[in-house]
Amino acid sequence: MFGIGEFSKLCQVTTKTLRHYDTIGLLRPAHINDETGYRYYNASQLTAMMLIIRLRDYGFPLDEVSQLMRMPEAQLAAAMRAKAEEHQEEMRSKKTLMERIWQDVDLLEKGENIIMSNVDVKIVERKDTDIISVREMIAIKDFDVLFENLGKKLQETGTRPMGAPIAIYHSREFDPESTDVELAYPAAGSAGTRVLKGGKCVSAIHTGSYTRLNETYTALAKWIDANGYSIAAPPYELYLNSPADTDEKGLVTEIYFPVTEA
Repeated sequence: MFGIGEFSKLCQVTTKTLRHYDTIGLLRPAHINDETGYRYYNASQLTAMMLIIRLRDYGFPLDEVSQLMRMPEAQLAAAMRAKAEEHQEEMRSKKTLMERIWQDVDLLEKGENIIMSNVDVKIVERKDTDIISVREMIAIKDFDVLFENLGKKLQETGTRPMGAPIAIYHSREFDPESTDVELAYPAAGSAGTRVLKGGKCVSAIHTGSYTRLNETYTALAKWIDANGYSIAAPPYELYLNSPADTDEKGLVTEIYFPVTEA
């Protein structure tokens, strides 16, 4: 058997960590001296410790590691596959982030403003539009689920969309984990439709990533404030193409703020 210090040295894990793993039941010593309280580990626990280290390196939290340690190999492989896919998505996001940073560096070195300042703002009159929609409290990251639910409603009602999808943001404040969103398609004369009221709107076209929609929103808000208008109803977006078949640099979104003269 190995004392805790020797076991720590062999596994290259601190004794503090080993004591913590004992406390939470992740890796208990094979023996504890009744008189001294000194912990001892056997050789078979070296393999268990190596697996714990491996799983922690892969990003599994301790509570999941405890469950994974008891899984058969097939289930462990499935859990690792899911974690690998999670890391791949993170890497894609990091790559996109780095591209944006270098774009900003390039603009700054040219003496250009990196925050949108050339947004073409227009006043438009929107007509009343019959829409078929679903409205839910969702996390922004689950937006695709809303599209799926709207698709089911289209099938159930036999409705054919008559234009680009529309997202109406009803929440009074921003919360990425709980947002009141209504997703809709223009659809005249179908069961379950309602009217999206028309009227005067301040509008702009946003080209590029959805993550930078806030820059166009702020440009619109500044224009509204500077020109004596006030926001009259929740803003909405029209998606003229889809990230499913368009690079994010080419995404085109029309943004509308219903307004009244202040």
